[in-house]
Amino acid sequence: MNCSRALIRTLATTTARTTRSEAHPGYNKLRATMKEFQIDNGLPIHLKGGVMDNLLFLSTLGISGVGLFMCFNFYFSMAFPPKNK
Repeated sequence: MNCSRALIRTLATTTARTTRSEAHPGYNKLRATMKEFQIDNGLPIHLKGGVMDNLLFLSTLGISGVGLFMCFNFYFSMAFPPKNK
């Protein structure tokens, strides 16, 4: 019983003893990216990625606006059909 407790304690504390220098380089890059997104600069999270996020956001707004216009155009044409002469 005591031997198993010692083994569990040893295995549980090995990860806590590792240093950040031994981390994978991709993990350090991810941490830097996460730190950039945590900066409070007044931008919403979906625009913090830069120019590409802004372009995607504006194109989404544009496509949604065109779709909304087409919906209301359809509703109007169904509510007031053209008169037959």
